[in-house]
Amino acid sequence: MKRFLFSLLFFLFLAFTLSASAEVFKDGQKVCFYGDSITHGGRFHYMICDYYVTRFPAANIQFFNAGVAGDTAGGAMTRIEEDVFSQNPDVVALMFGMNDVGRGNYAENPSEGQLQGQKRAIENYERNLEKLTGMLQEKLDPRFIFITPSIFDHTGINDRNNNNPGCNDGLGILAEIVKKQAAEIAAKKAEGTVEVVDFHAPMTAFNAKMQKNDPRYTIVGPDRVHPGAPGHLMMAWLFLKEQGAPAVVSDVVLDGAAVVKAENAEVTNVKKAEDGTLTATVLEKALPFPIDPAAYPVLEELPIVQDLNQELFAVKGLEAGEYELKIDGQAVGTFTAEELASGVNLAMNEKTPQFQQAQEVRKIGDQRRSEEVILRNYAAVRWYLRRWVNPDDLDAVLKYYDEKLSTSTGYFETKVPGYIQNWPTRGETQQKVAELTAEMKKAAQPKAHEYEIKRVK
Repeated sequence: MKRFLFSLLFFLFLAFTLSASAEVFKDGQKVCFYGDSITHGGRFHYMICDYYVTRFPAANIQFFNAGVAGDTAGGAMTRIEEDVFSQNPDVVALMFGMNDVGRGNYAENPSEGQLQGQKRAIENYERNLEKLTGMLQEKLDPRFIFITPSIFDHTGINDRNNNNPGCNDGLGILAEIVKKQAAEIAAKKAEGTVEVVDFHAPMTAFNAKMQKNDPRYTIVGPDRVHPGAPGHLMMAWLFLKEQGAPAVVSDVVLDGAAVVKAENAEVTNVKKAEDGTLTATVLEKALPFPIDPAAYPVLEELPIVQDLNQELFAVKGLEAGEYELKIDGQAVGTFTAEELASGVNLAMNEKTPQFQQAQEVRKIGDQRRSEEVILRNYAAVRWYLRRWVNPDDLDAVLKYYDEKLSTSTGYFETKVPGYIQNWPTRGETQQKVAELTAEMKKAAQPKAHEYEIKRVK
């Protein structure tokens, strides 16, 4: 019993140590997202970037994608120099496991061989993750953000024969390995921070809750692996919430012509006309978090707006009635005096110029993502080829392709011709990524707006 209590207290202490170290990224930091296809082509870390660019527009925080489709904690070691060390990041957020778990070993009635395969996969993952993080520590000693694997939806009903019963439970075991290794590094680390962001448990619980009402619901996609926009938004929310990312975009409170509160905003030129119309110039120091409309369905189920997107505006002391709010001459809504006294959240109001500006930032970010994914496609082909041929020797690659791969329709094989043709001009794509990054930051700079509150009823 004493031994149990000691172990419990020890892990509670480690959990506190991990969570207490969580913090938002800082100006000047370079952040690497290192993972498999969910990182390579996924959107959660681009949504995180959207949040930072709009919430901290004065900061210079660099985000880069180091995901490769099909990769594992073991395979990632073969590309660590080219994809991670060469970038010299301050922060490494790593998420592996979906390909490590050995999905094919999970079946309704697994054979003895499949059961042994499950066991070996778990053991290999633990060993490889430890080696991978050891390499990162030795070379970079970065701030670690360990992310548990997202879920394999083995419970949702769909029209595909692709269910691997028990696979998500296997990923749950890998998630515990992630937490354990993070805690061990945190206990030994004299400086810097080690954080854990748990995707697996919250996504599993959310999926189960939703499937009680609709067995066909899934927070991922029909392949049971890759989340769509709602799933990636949930992941971004979990990540940012773990960091303690601020909810407030701005918080402005007026009482007549007096400025009661101006959090993360400057309010000037407040005037009250004889007819009671109130005007003011408001310069918010951030934009609302621009959420992809394709992800909106999950907003009905999760407090993402409450936790991350509070652009609050309040006016007290108004006579009872209804009031129209205009921003830059554009009507954005009609509210009662009571609603304005309590404060309204404008973050998701599509009529405001702030919302529209933030969405333009997101659209530029989408273009940036598309260009960066091209580079990740090259990286994936290089990772695939490296076991047989030097990917820098394009003549050798072409010869190998003609002799071994040209008749294959596999994911990597079909990308080899494009790699051969476009790898020499990759600098143009890298330049495009840099240009879009700068354009995104420029587009996120806040602007002053003219507010008018006028009684209409």
